[in-house]
Amino acid sequence: MQSLPIFRLAVVPLLGAGAVLLSAAALADGATNDTNACYKWDQFPNERLNLGVRGGGPLSFPQEGGPTQRTHGVHAKHVGVCGSGTNGAVEGVVVVKETVGAHMGLHTMVSRGAPGGGNGEFCRPVFLDCYADEASLVPETWTCQARNEFGAYHGQSTLTLVATDTAPYDPVCGAFEDKDTYESSNRGRRQVAASGTVQPRGSR
Repeated sequence: MQSLPIFRLAVVPLLGAGAVLLSAAALADGATNDTNACYKWDQFPNERLNLGVRGGGPLSFPQEGGPTQRTHGVHAKHVGVCGSGTNGAVEGVVVVKETVGAHMGLHTMVSRGAPGGGNGEFCRPVFLDCYADEASLVPETWTCQARNEFGAYHGQSTLTLVATDTAPYDPVCGAFEDKDTYESSNRGRRQVAASGTVQPRGSR
């Protein structure tokens, strides 16, 4: 069986004056130079945003002057979005402006339900719009606004980075949804108050 590459602390080459420094709590994949980081969501403490942030490229032009900007794609998983043991695939972008801060947008792509069983759709996509005053791909904290496609607005909340010395022992960060959990979720057997399941008051 092929062994997996060993993760190590990121060593980031300087990219000129616009270099973006990674947080010491992040991990870099030596093969791709992507950055892995897991965040805990204070509003939904059983959920994790386990992010893979790409190396990225420039977003600003030399003639602009001032701090440079870079954009980085995000491919990730959202653990617990539809309840315990569930996963949702995530796409997103991080934009960093040197010495100023960072923005992040995430879209968790889920749809769970069982129309034939009478439960209907009970879990829908989630959107997060986040800001950090730390100019990093993976700052220690993100301040976010969030909602889901039921129209439930989750308000302001915080994502907190899980440090490297605890990440390997966080069973929530590492959770992967297997076939049985997926099928059980679609039958509505794991419905809880999760970011993808909460509905506005008065809705069905």
